[in-house]
Amino acid sequence: MTVVRRGTPWSTGRPYWSDLTAAGAFTVPAAGGRFDRHYHDCDEYWLIIEGRARVLTGGKEHDVGPGDLVCTRAGDEHDILALLGGPLTGFFFEGPLIPDGRPGHLHRAPGLARGHEVPVI
Repeated sequence: MTVVRRGTPWSTGRPYWSDLTAAGAFTVPAAGGRFDRHYHDCDEYWLIIEGRARVLTGGKEHDVGPGDLVCTRAGDEHDILALLGGPLTGFFFEGPLIPDGRPGHLHRAPGLARGHEVPVI
């Protein structure tokens, strides 16, 4: 068994036998939270732990909350459009890269890399 401790970068702490591209926790704060519309060269999954949000994945908007699993296919843009009342906390993991795939957030337009403020509604 391997334990990857909080704060350990996945790139240096992941088990040698894992085929996941990345994994970890994320938080979007209610005050000044930012996010970027992006895609990956792998499938990505978000498990929502706390809070509610409106997200975009697979070309559709969804309101999500604790216990929901957001599943995004490789190449599909996804985004957090709004927080529904407060901060959002979750856990993400990214599957194996497609052949010749690139790790990290990828953007269809350069301006998207700057991200946007996530409003609270």
